Amino acid sequence: MKLRKYLMGAALAAGALAAATAGQAQDYPTKPITIVAPFPPGASTDTSLRVLLPKMSEVLGQPLVVDNRPGSSGTLGAAHVARSAPDGYTLVWSVNAPFTLAPYSLKNVPYDTKKDFRPVGWAASAILGLAVHPSLPVNNVQELIDYAKANPGKLKFGSAGIGSAHHIAGELIKKEAGIDMVHVPYPGGGPAIADLVGGHIMVSFGTLPALIPHAQNNGLKILAIVEQQRYSKMPDVPTVAETIPGVGIATWVGLMAPAETPDDVVAKVNDAMNQALKDPAVQKQYEAFGLEVKGGTPEELGAKIDEELVTFKDLFPAIGIE
Repeated sequence: MKLRKYLMGAALAAGALAAATAGQAQDYPTKPITIVAPFPPGASTDTSLRVLLPKMSEVLGQPLVVDNRPGSSGTLGAAHVARSAPDGYTLVWSVNAPFTLAPYSLKNVPYDTKKDFRPVGWAASAILGLAVHPSLPVNNVQELIDYAKANPGKLKFGSAGIGSAHHIAGELIKKEAGIDMVHVPYPGGGPAIADLVGGHIMVSFGTLPALIPHAQNNGLKILAIVEQQRYSKMPDVPTVAETIPGVGIATWVGLMAPAETPDDVVAKVNDAMNQALKDPAVQKQYEAFGLEVKGGTPEELGAKIDEELVTFKDLFPAIGIE
């Protein structure tokens, strides 16, 4: 009898918890939402998010607050979200580095991408560029290769951190072109580009939102983009692959939530993101930043993550990243 009463009590408690969770999801959101950007201000994650927030806030009816938590290739900010309550009030807006690159390039990553997060939406593709300081006497990728070969080990290239897409791009170029450059990791793309403009390093990779404003002010030269195809909005800029075949890496920007976040909450945030991405003003700013608007379902981002986890598992050892 006591066991029966216990089981009945447990069932009632579970039912009450499920009902409460469903009720919370139905009413969501009832307070401000924090979105963690795991890279410094000025990075593509920061600028692209701030453009989107006013429209998302309008759709959701609550303020959305940016919380910049840079460090360890984005894993510090991502870890904070993984440990947060799965109620939709703490999300992370990021490029792919903390989720599909870090597991193979950093030791002791404090979360499991598949187990600790669930995708909310793929917002855009961030085009990665290869840039140099204006004082460096090169104007294209071949000239950069020739200069590096004539000055082995003297060039330093900046990245958004160990295991970032920037880092992978540099190591791929080094391997395929047979050149020696010294990798200098930064806590994000913004600081790397700041040091490039300041002349502290001569080469860096960065997403176009971080590169374009400085290129317009002659603070740096964009030599190429690190994609397999030319970017349609900048058709005169060649790809690295046109000089070094096969070198290219894609970077996505999207929203992730803690793993147990309710379906209804994920659906509401996804809808708000997609509505914001359809806004002409947002699209115009994304285009100016060099971001290709994507949008879509959580499942589409999940499939992209699965694909990259397989691809990078094999790629990293091949280019000497452990």
